[in-house]
Amino acid sequence: MKFWKSFLIFSIVLLLVVQAGCSSSKSSSGDGKKDGVVTLKFWDFHSEAEKKFFQDLVKEYNAAHKDKVKIEYTAFNQSDYTTTKLPVAFANEEGPDIFMVSPGDFTKYAQSGIMADLNPYFPKGAKEDFLPAAIDAVTYKDKVLALPYELELLGLYYNKKMLADKGVEVPKTWDELQAAAKKLTTDKVAGLVLPTDKGPYLNFIWYPFLWQQGGNVLSEDGTKSTFNSPEVVKALDYWGSFFQNGSAPSKLQYGPWDAANIGTGTAAMTIVGTWAIPVLENQFKDTDIGLAPIPTPDGGKAATDAGGWKMAVNSKSKNVEEAAKFIMWCFAEDKSRPLKWATEVKFAYSPRQSVIEEGKAIYDKGLRKVFTDEIYDSAIPEPRYGPEVVDAVGEAMQKVMFGKVKGADAAKEAEKKIEEALKKK
Repeated sequence: MKFWKSFLIFSIVLLLVVQAGCSSSKSSSGDGKKDGVVTLKFWDFHSEAEKKFFQDLVKEYNAAHKDKVKIEYTAFNQSDYTTTKLPVAFANEEGPDIFMVSPGDFTKYAQSGIMADLNPYFPKGAKEDFLPAAIDAVTYKDKVLALPYELELLGLYYNKKMLADKGVEVPKTWDELQAAAKKLTTDKVAGLVLPTDKGPYLNFIWYPFLWQQGGNVLSEDGTKSTFNSPEVVKALDYWGSFFQNGSAPSKLQYGPWDAANIGTGTAAMTIVGTWAIPVLENQFKDTDIGLAPIPTPDGGKAATDAGGWKMAVNSKSKNVEEAAKFIMWCFAEDKSRPLKWATEVKFAYSPRQSVIEEGKAIYDKGLRKVFTDEIYDSAIPEPRYGPEVVDAVGEAMQKVMFGKVKGADAAKEAEKKIEEALKKK
């Protein structure tokens, strides 16, 4: 297994409206302390087993530091967390001390000065254990502004029985995926579930289709837009075709990242990440699900997105050091905690080399082996674009999905907005 690729960095998923110059964690005493104990607010979006993992961490940490620190953990619905709870809290100067940030929103928060520099708080030797690209992905102006704790890749999940009943082979090309989605669509079953709402997660799932042809949003040095290109136009039109022909639903019963779409049988295929595997194994073990690389266009090259959430500290917190020590304790110290997260609670690749080595047997188990053997080597880091660029890309996608706009027109209009955003730098 080739676990040491330094290009792997991360991602998942969704638009935040953040105002610059904001945030501070408010408390009754004004400094987050009561009776000499520092109180830290920790906000999260996870649910079920993943939520319990963080609840247990908080409980363990509080017990070990009961005379010094008390962490108050709150988990929100993922959509609410990313679109309203977090941005509104920061805008009102009520942001949490500790929070989760996605690659799609990292630049937005970095530019707004919301995240504290974590460089001073790494335990001795810990920083060197992280893949260089993992650290690069959270570095802004020489400051490490978040702690990476997972690498999540994307693949095509499919219901084996549904494909067999319809005589559909596992699609390997764009044409085959399009034909399969159309043939598998019924009044009760979506042929292919894709994200519908504008935001970083929508872009995250779409980027591989662009990269497979050699296209990109910006030039390599990030100074010019390359959005108005044949590759972008083709990727936009292809993505939009699934919604225009009805094989990808415009409304979903579950979130587009939720394995329940395929686990419950309401979808025949879906493109989601490594996180779906434990859910399928634990909650939908009676449904026979397969996994394959994302199909490629004729003449194209395999590509998947490497994303993953990170933990960050509010730079305006009165207790930055205490908050930073907690997240380092979670994922930068003992290997048992990050290993449990990546191999038991969910499935992801750890950004820490020692953790991957420790759990390498897990990466050959079941559907994980498909990611390890067939998908891992095609991973490309989820890009860190500013909020205006992310929004322009998402708006172009929305227009081809629901506005009956051709890819060429959407790409041309989006490029103007991207160029304007770049001029503001």
